[in-house]
Parts: sequence; C-alpha cells; structure tokens
Amino acid sequence: MAKGYRQAPGKSGDKKRTDGKRVAGQQDFGVPGSGGSNPHSNLQDLDYVPESVGGWKKQPRGPHVHDRHITGMTIGKSVPLVDSNWKVTGQAEYGDDIRLQGELVGKILRSPHHYALIKSIDTSAAEAMDGVFAVATGQDSVNKFGVLPVTKDEHAMAQDKVRHVGDLVACVCAIDEATAIEAMNAIIVDYEVLPSIHDMEDGLKDSEHPIHDRGKYHIGESNVQKRVFQQFGDLDGMKQAPFIHESDWETAGLHHGFTEPHAVVAHWDPAGRLTVWTPQQVPHYLHRGLSAVLDIPMHQINVHRTFVGGGFGGKSDPFPHEMCAAILARKSGRPVRINFDREEVYWINRGRHPSRIQMGVFADNEGRIAGIETDALIDGGAFASFGHVTTYYNGVLHTAPYEIGAFNYTGLECGQISLQAEQCVAMVR
Repeated sequence: MAKGYRQAPGKSGDKKRTDGKRVAGQQDFGVPGSGGSNPHSNLQDLDYVPESVGGWKKQPRGPHVHDRHITGMTIGKSVPLVDSNWKVTGQAEYGDDIRLQGELVGKILRSPHHYALIKSIDTSAAEAMDGVFAVATGQDSVNKFGVLPVTKDEHAMAQDKVRHVGDLVACVCAIDEATAIEAMNAIIVDYEVLPSIHDMEDGLKDSEHPIHDRGKYHIGESNVQKRVFQQFGDLDGMKQAPFIHESDWETAGLHHGFTEPHAVVAHWDPAGRLTVWTPQQVPHYLHRGLSAVLDIPMHQINVHRTFVGGGFGGKSDPFPHEMCAAILARKSGRPVRINFDREEVYWINRGRHPSRIQMGVFADNEGRIAGIETDALIDGGAFASFGHVTTYYNGVLHTAPYEIGAFNYTGLECGQISLQAEQCVAMVR
C-alpha cells in the first residue's frame, strides 16, 4: 500500500495525446486529494505544514507563532472577531444608523400585478404636493444593470412592463415619511395585464410575451435564460456500470431571513460626486451598477459598506432601490434615505432558486462512483441575477466531494413570475 491505490471507473489506462495531455475518460484516478495528475497517493510527513499553506518553508506543526503569520492557520487558537469591539460597544453603524443633514425620505411605488404592460404613469398629483422634492420613473433610469456584465436585464424602475408583484414602478422623496407615502399613493399607473408564468415547466414553452427580449442571445420564443452543458469522461462506459440509482429532487425557493432590513442613503456633493451608504455584501457590484445606471464614471462614486446586520448572500446583488436613492438625491439636490419594512424585503428577494433535478448515480462493484448524470431545471425568476451562476454551480459542485470517472450535466434556467415573494409576504402579514 506504499503507492496508495488506483481508482479507475469506466475505462482506464495511461493513454495520452501527442501533446502529453491525458485523454478524458482514459486517465487513472488517484485517491481524492492525493495530488491531481499523480495517480498514486503520496505518503505525507505529518511533522510538516502542508505545502498548500506554506509547507515549502518546512516549519514544524504545532501551536507556534509562525502558524498565523506565515500560514494563516488559526485552528486551535482563540481569535477575536475583527469587528467585535465596535459591536459590543454600540459603535457599529448599520444602514439605518447613517444620518445626514437635510436628508429626505424616499418611498417606492410597486406593481400589484405579476406581469403587465405599463400604458401610462401620471405623477402630476404627487409632484404638486407640499413637501415633495422629487418624483422619478423609468424614464429617469433607462440604462440597464445586473450582477454579471453579460446579464444586464434590470432597471432601477420598470420601463415598459412590470415582471413580478412588487416590481419597482416609481419613487418619490419628501420631507417626511407620511408625506412620501401620500405622494407615492397619489401616482396613477394604467396597466394592461399579461398572462403570467408560475411554473418552471411553462417557462420552457414558447411565449407570445417573453419576459425579456435578449436580442441575439434569446433562445427561441421561450423564457429559457441560460443553458449549460458540462461533460467529461467515458459517458458510454459510465452507463454500463453494474449499479445505478436514479432519483428526482425538488428544492423550494428560500429567503435568507436576515435580521436587518435593507437601508440606503445617497448624497451628491457640490463637485458632482456620489456617496452611497448601504449594508452591501458585494459593494463593487453596486459600484459598477451605479456607474451604468447613472451614466457617470466609477471614480465619481463612493460606496460605503456599513455594518451588515445579516446577509448570508441576500445582500449581494446591486439592488434597484439603491439606484432609486441615488436618482432621487440627484433630482432633489438633497441626501435621500430609503428604508425597507419587512414586507418590502421580501418583494426584492433574490433568495435560493427553486429547482427540479433528475439525477442518476452509477457505481462499480466496489462501490466507487463511476459517473453522475444530471438534468436540472432552475427557476431564474423575473431577472437573471445569480440564476446564471446557479445554473453553472449546480453542475460544477456535483463533482466537488468525490473523484468520479464521468459526468454529464444539463442545466436550464427559465424565467418565470415567481410566487415566492408573495408567499413570504403572506407569512409576514
């Protein structure tokens, strides 16, 4: 056993191409974590730190000072939380703690419909109210943004149609919250309701009114937003394995359930520079999104990430309400704050995507995994967001825990008008 063991599901051998690279499905497999291209596991001297964390320096193991400074290892040590002093002394500033002189209160008008054309918006009554400083609609935010540069399908406010209940239609800022709410309710919107999609299977069908027109990237007339194919290994040999287990899985959509609701403050200084305070988990996404929506260079924007009162991934997107705060602040010439109540948090939910997965696992006589075959259908919701990433990860992460001989994955992300936010709001009410 000095050389370890070989694992060769499907076909095996040492066949190589003329360029020296191994042929997919024809390589030997070693012990998981044994060294990648080396098919044999190597004996490890446990008196030394692993190479992946600085073992080339040959420091001995143990609770020594060098562990933390050279290798970054902190296992077995008491390490204080880096922001604990601010939190326990009450000095941590969260999104709702930021206060600027002369700030206004912003509110957002949301769609009551799942899917509808916007025929007209009348903001005249709201604009005429005392104490109202600015009203904005989709005409003030024509540029798109998104998580990924290739999936920009969101606007700060709806342009020609709304795509889910709670979609942003208009926003106002006023001297106080009561005035802002009154002005928001005074905005009149005329909708033409369209047939909406509430099931992933229906999202695969051709549609007279696709949720998005993705131009040359559009897939037929359906609402499929992304197709992913991942393969390696001997797929034919995999299916000849003596043991096969097949199963269907379905996952529900989830909200992260963080404690702190969304909050943002935006301010333009006299030099035309924008500063935004928000509990963002990925501030550079917002930085890039603000630049695109507002059509100003990134060096004129500062995004301050406040302390985050829980996020767990739920505050990773660049959100449209953050864009609205900046738009209102620019139109009004005053700082603008937008705070969400718990219901509004769910209306912009970018939580875990619902999915339906058909999966087959193939094994040899010794119980080793010869291959995996998976078809996954993901509910991407009204906008791409992290749905594209999830479609890839659903496949890639299949192979993370184990070394397998072959893999065949098909992932489809379909757009639909999800009921997930409505279900969450109903629970709150």
